[in-house]
Amino acid sequence: MSLPRPLVTLHFAQTLDGRIAIPGRRVEISTPAGIEHAHRARAEHDAVLVGIRTVVIDDPLLTVRACEGPQPRRVVLASALGVPEGARLLRSPSRGQPAGGRVLVVGAAGRALDAARARLEERGAEVVVVPADDNGRVSLPHALAELRARGVRRLLVEGGGAVLTSFLRARLADRAEVEIAPRLLGDTAIPAVGALGEASFASAIGLREMAVELLGGNLLLRGEVAYAD
Repeated sequence: MSLPRPLVTLHFAQTLDGRIAIPGRRVEISTPAGIEHAHRARAEHDAVLVGIRTVVIDDPLLTVRACEGPQPRRVVLASALGVPEGARLLRSPSRGQPAGGRVLVVGAAGRALDAARARLEERGAEVVVVPADDNGRVSLPHALAELRARGVRRLLVEGGGAVLTSFLRARLADRAEVEIAPRLLGDTAIPAVGALGEASFASAIGLREMAVELLGGNLLLRGEVAYAD
């Protein structure tokens, strides 16, 4: 039986050859217009979600700042609850935490230790532990069910690559918005999407009802995610 879940939109920026980062450091792929669009997308969703690697490398705030609009709930998938002590997401109000409410950190049963949970809760985060999948990571269907129970009807997933891949592999992404920069980084850079199973053009995941627009010097491609039968 499928669990209740929000409508899920993937939103990310990549190069022409499908790369989103250089190992170990952040890469600015979005144009100013792309950043503004991303912040509007956050304002249009109830929550925005990233994985732990994005928090470690990019240290994002996940708030709406480049435009007017409501602040989404901020969610981090962190199987072992290893959010860094200095993460901007965990700043207390007295230390200048931006709008966006308490961060929700989702851990995986068997990996999320009580001490790590206590540390995050002491910093003001909300922690929920869900079952682990076969790889010991957060079970996405259970994580999404928890979000739905908390009133999240529209979820924006911003990455990183492992998280994007997991949502596509599990067929849990409904829409996608991809900002594409006309640059080539090569195969040493990190891909936006990893292995999705046996590769064939007939079974490839696609987009339908597509729309295209320019975002400065980049291109935005968006549409409904279409899975092969």
